[in-house]
Amino acid sequence: MSTSKSRRSPGEGGVYEYRLRNGEKRYYWKATIQVGSERKPVVRRGFKGRPEAAKDMRAAMKLSDDGLFADPGRVTVGEWLDAWLAGLRVSASTRGVYGQMAKVVIKPRLGDEKLAKLTSTRIDAFYRELEANGSKQGTPLAPRSVRLAAAVMSMALKAAVEAEPPLLSRNPATKAKPPLLDDDPGAIKAWTPEQLNRFLTWADEHDTEHASLWRFAAATGMRRGELLALDWRDVSGDVVVVRRSAIPGPGRKPVIAPTKTRRSRAVALDDETVALLRTWRARRGGLHLGLARDPAPVFGDENGERHSPGNVTAWFIRAVERCQRDLGEDLIPRITLHGLRHTMVSTWLAAGIPVKVVAERTGHSVTLMLNTYAHVMPGSQAAAARQVAAARRLGAPTADETPADRPHLRSIEGGK
Repeated sequence: MSTSKSRRSPGEGGVYEYRLRNGEKRYYWKATIQVGSERKPVVRRGFKGRPEAAKDMRAAMKLSDDGLFADPGRVTVGEWLDAWLAGLRVSASTRGVYGQMAKVVIKPRLGDEKLAKLTSTRIDAFYRELEANGSKQGTPLAPRSVRLAAAVMSMALKAAVEAEPPLLSRNPATKAKPPLLDDDPGAIKAWTPEQLNRFLTWADEHDTEHASLWRFAAATGMRRGELLALDWRDVSGDVVVVRRSAIPGPGRKPVIAPTKTRRSRAVALDDETVALLRTWRARRGGLHLGLARDPAPVFGDENGERHSPGNVTAWFIRAVERCQRDLGEDLIPRITLHGLRHTMVSTWLAAGIPVKVVAERTGHSVTLMLNTYAHVMPGSQAAAARQVAAARRLGAPTADETPADRPHLRSIEGGK
């Protein structure tokens, strides 16, 4: 009885064996399937087992039947960044940061390149380009911004490797070399209490429109988005409750989103800041009663609309530059708006406020506080060492002492 070898129908595909140069066995699959508007042969290699290859082939063919199969050889970096961002499960503010980095920095330079052909050498050249002229003005992009671009690239390419079916067999960003940063925690830009007071005193006279916002930001350590999302209904006596964050939206208009940690927190106010808010609310109400009512934003425009986060950052930068011209750069170093938050944290920790208290106030984790701000707690290790040494001396006799020489030890040992 003769048997005939069954033939696969067109497009069904098959799994085949091949060997590497070192003799190891591998498998690949080949099938003619629908890719976009045309049918074409697709081959995928590198599977260690036949079942693994067959499973991947079936998954690819299922996507093809649903019209969703993407040929890895045709997907561009820009297309994948868009798909990756759309499926990313992060806070709205984080998505905004990643999306802005992709739109402004990555896609204009790498967006049209094929994802499958991206190499570590090309990514290195991309980093060097950013270091040379990566800003909108064609000037060097700050190393920290280049590092952020590198982080977004690495995460997106890692997701392409882990996609089902995978679009990359490896992540070329792992061997690329973004610029190094100064690991000294002291590189955090913050003002001393004296520098802060100089700026705020100057702002009271020369930046009256925004002086209350700068004072409130410095006193509370709140993030920019949290400040702009704050309503009068969130203020109760000497406490404000941080519930939301305002992030840049379409057309630079702010969009309300959850806080960075997705949790609310209470921020206690000192008497001076309470008085500041009362005066500010009365001033707002003097413009229009609606600006002082509970649903109105604390820091908004004359129409009761929230300020654009980007505009507020620009106002602060201009205020610092003007203050430097008036007082001198040696008295007022340049910092960012976020530097007011760093200033508040640094000042509190240097004053000996417990790390846990400062972490609760700012919405940071204690671990992050210790890793980031340890340098502003001078002598903390020395003080701890002295305290432990004193306890050790109190609790145990020296080599030439006995319990009889130190009466306080007798009660500990036997109550005699």
